[in-house]
Amino acid sequence: MTVFESVHFSLFVFCTEPMSSMGNAFVACGVIYCIDDCNDRSTTINFAYDTKTGRQWNPNIQFTNQYGYNGMVDYNPREKVLYAWNNKRQVTYSLTFEEH
Repeated sequence: MTVFESVHFSLFVFCTEPMSSMGNAFVACGVIYCIDDCNDRSTTINFAYDTKTGRQWNPNIQFTNQYGYNGMVDYNPREKVLYAWNNKRQVTYSLTFEEH
């Protein structure tokens, strides 16, 4: 049995969107999605990067931080749910994906 002491993975994304305008991010189906602001209740997913093709775009998806501050987001592909830690509360968002 082989045990890894550490695993290192790096992905350098050259994007047109300044990092200062991104509040949080998650990966779903090989695409990195960036949420515009983690402090505003009403915000958008304003940047997407496909790690397979290198394509980037602005999906302009409305996103609500239910309790005003989004400290963490993570996608669970088995459940097709986005988990978030929002102002000391765990919240979930059901996601549906469309082909582009």
